[in-house]
Amino acid sequence: MRPKISISFENGVIGAVTPLDTGIFGFLASAVAVVDGFQLGKAYQIKSMKDVANLKIVDSIDNHKLYKALSEFYAEAGEGSEVWIYGFDKSKKVSDWFTPVEGITPAEGLLNAAKGKLRGLFTIYDPTAAVTVTNGMDADVLLAAAKAQTLFESYSNLKYAPFFTILEGYAFNGEKVDLPDLTASSYNSVGILIGDTEKASDIPASKGAGAAIGVFAGRLAKFAARENPGKVKNGPLATTTLFIKDEPVENYDAEALYDKGFITFATHQSRSGYYVMDAPLACDTDDDYHYLTHRRVINEAFRFSYDALLDFLLDEVPANPNGSIVAIYAKTMESAVERKIANSMGSDLATNPEDSRDTGVECFVDPSQNIVVSSRMDVAVKIRPFGYNRWINVNLGFELTNN
Repeated sequence: MRPKISISFENGVIGAVTPLDTGIFGFLASAVAVVDGFQLGKAYQIKSMKDVANLKIVDSIDNHKLYKALSEFYAEAGEGSEVWIYGFDKSKKVSDWFTPVEGITPAEGLLNAAKGKLRGLFTIYDPTAAVTVTNGMDADVLLAAAKAQTLFESYSNLKYAPFFTILEGYAFNGEKVDLPDLTASSYNSVGILIGDTEKASDIPASKGAGAAIGVFAGRLAKFAARENPGKVKNGPLATTTLFIKDEPVENYDAEALYDKGFITFATHQSRSGYYVMDAPLACDTDDDYHYLTHRRVINEAFRFSYDALLDFLLDEVPANPNGSIVAIYAKTMESAVERKIANSMGSDLATNPEDSRDTGVECFVDPSQNIVVSSRMDVAVKIRPFGYNRWINVNLGFELTNN
């Protein structure tokens, strides 16, 4: 085994109790190649709708969904936001995009082209053939989720560039009771979105309803990784229409979708416009990374831990007579990791504002490890996440003083 750094995600700690690097995403889409323009199987970096026009991607029958997602992304995130796109033949299923071919998945074509910059992948499915609906949606969705999770795990271990994936709850039949309970799954880097800016009845009968991928991705790109996309203070989404199948979001029991672990949309009494309800991932609610905010923040810490520790790979480690690590060297490593994460992530970590020394990150290297015998060093890195006001309970009554 070659010398390398191995980082694993610790789980079980939390329990259930700006253009930004964190907002650089990739769109994987069913599409049709354009003469002298956009081609399938090729990665493109774009930063505005002008770039989309230069690729000759227009709102046509062939590429309506891709164009729609991009236009809604920029309406929400703003021009200048970086996104990468990669097209697939419409005969391919989403699960095919995440299925290895000679050891490499097609989705890696985009991840590799972006050289590790992508923090999230979003799928835009537009098949030529009708799909099979099972458990309320395209039967391929959960298969794709499992394969996307596998790719996340392998790519993180190999390239040190973790990402999340958001799939469409494609072809949702509108029956909430038919849907699976995603909290029984174990895909803590994958979310499934239901809700779109167009009615399902406006889509050809041979196809299924998609989801407002561009809207959701745009909201994530617009704000920091720590911020919930449903944060009310950040205002409503740019779109003025959102439907669950054919029903306006406000007329559908969207909470039932949320209770089953789906990402969806909502309205709030006394506030105009539409909001993201929340951002759960397809895993147990007790999973530390059940919410996308925690997944995004821990992914950044993963990247910066690797970057800080890379300078120490194959370094000479001063040792005591018993083979243990000289304490000052262990402290040097700890400081390097803490400084890198604190300086790079800053406001994405929870800190005590009354303690100037509190950076929200701790690194520990046990100096008692016998580095001479094992050549292996265990490093523990902990970051402090923010809490979120998901449920606010108020006891309201009268104040009366009896004299």
